[in-house]
Amino acid sequence: MTAGLIIAIITLGLILIFIEVLVVPGTHLMGILGGIALMTGVILIYSHYGARAGNIAAGFTTVGLAFAVFMAFRVIQSNRMAMKGEITSRVNELQKGLYNIGDKGITASELRPNGKAMFSENKIDVYSTGDYIERGTPVEIIKITNDKIFVQPLKS
Repeated sequence: MTAGLIIAIITLGLILIFIEVLVVPGTHLMGILGGIALMTGVILIYSHYGARAGNIAAGFTTVGLAFAVFMAFRVIQSNRMAMKGEITSRVNELQKGLYNIGDKGITASELRPNGKAMFSENKIDVYSTGDYIERGTPVEIIKITNDKIFVQPLKS
């Protein structure tokens, strides 16, 4: 077996490990195949060219592996491959002063005990006090907590 082919096997192993770290982390397939290619290349050098050449190849392979992993982590940490967007909004947080106790609206869905209601052209999540309220029923806000609006049907 020629030295060029053995070096190509070792290079393929390094590339596969680089792909494992950078492109498909967590699957382990590329890492395992890369490790097998690296070990095969080093073993072939030991068997065809002797212990001295095998030791040199093992040293260069170790340095190359460390360099490939180091470069992969540098690319990951540089955020060139990751989106830098942030989520600054909050879920279920009501705007202060937009809805008040006593505001009147109409249910847009059944409340069992929660559902949707329309208040001043806005459809929002509301909760009944435990009773079933049909769609299209006029309701009034009776309680507002940090993230919930409680309603009851209007008395006719």
